[in-house]
Amino acid sequence: MITIDVIGQLIPNPMTMLTQLCSTLVLFLFVKKFLWTSVTNFLNRRSEAMQQDLKDSAEAKKEAEADREAARAEVRQARETSRKILERVKDESEALKTSILTQAKKEAELKMEAAEREIEAQKKQAHDEMVHEMVSVAMAAAEKLINEKADAQDDARIIEEYVRDVKGQA
Repeated sequence: MITIDVIGQLIPNPMTMLTQLCSTLVLFLFVKKFLWTSVTNFLNRRSEAMQQDLKDSAEAKKEAEADREAARAEVRQARETSRKILERVKDESEALKTSILTQAKKEAELKMEAAEREIEAQKKQAHDEMVHEMVSVAMAAAEKLINEKADAQDDARIIEEYVRDVKGQA
């Protein structure tokens, strides 16, 4: 059977322990003398860089928020401007529509007045021509009566013949 010295294994050898403590102290002093300042500086620079990155990201976030608000303001302003433009265009189109309708009414009234004047002129001309024809007919009948001096029966017969002649010509 195998015998194991458990107590010897649990308690370290004092010489080994002293050697390990000395070598640890030497390593610690070596690290402290040559590496500690550079490692500390490196870690400080890294910490500062991280802090600067955090500050930069906070500033970038603030700038982004400011840009977003500026963009929203521009969008609101553009909406307001487009609404005003649409209102102005609507008002102008209404004014133009009113103007065109007014002008069309005026032109229609002028044409109606001109047509009425034309109709009145044609009526007057027709009336004048009718009066002229009546005078001509009366003159021609009177002339025929005077040329053929006869009695009342002859006068009636002459007028009837003249009326038939006029109807035949028309």
